[in-house]
Amino acid sequence: MKLTDLTGKQVEVKNCLGCEIVEEKISVMGGLIFKGKHFSIAQDFELPINGFIILSSNRHIEKFIELTQEEQFELNTLIHKTLKILEKNSVAEEYNIILEEKKGVHLHVWLMPRHKWMIEKFGKVLKNVKEIQKYAKENMRIEENLSKIQQTCNLLKSQLNK
Repeated sequence: MKLTDLTGKQVEVKNCLGCEIVEEKISVMGGLIFKGKHFSIAQDFELPINGFIILSSNRHIEKFIELTQEEQFELNTLIHKTLKILEKNSVAEEYNIILEEKKGVHLHVWLMPRHKWMIEKFGKVLKNVKEIQKYAKENMRIEENLSKIQQTCNLLKSQLNK
């Protein structure tokens, strides 16, 4: 299947998007930010929203209840560390943490920033996620924003890989 990445480039995804990102078979802007024993971190593949970070299980599972205690601990620790870095560096002051379970889809957690522009334009972020995503795809693929996304990825890489 063909998907469009956050820069607007068409990419062929042969199997599970999550697996292909974690196995680095397809490239994500900023590259794989962090790869732990059980979870990997990357910028969202499709959405050019600065600080929209995805944590994906390194093994293909679909449900939270499939996680071992060790995996749960690593996930919780990585969410905390990542949010702390993003907040400290003023990427976004607040986030929605969304865990997605879906048949046939790799278990992942969205760290969805609540940027000022989102709130001003759409009001409640969670209520308007689809509209925000559509807006970002249509309006945020500009060099200035992509540069900020790359900077955030570099920042997270340097801090999480210490």
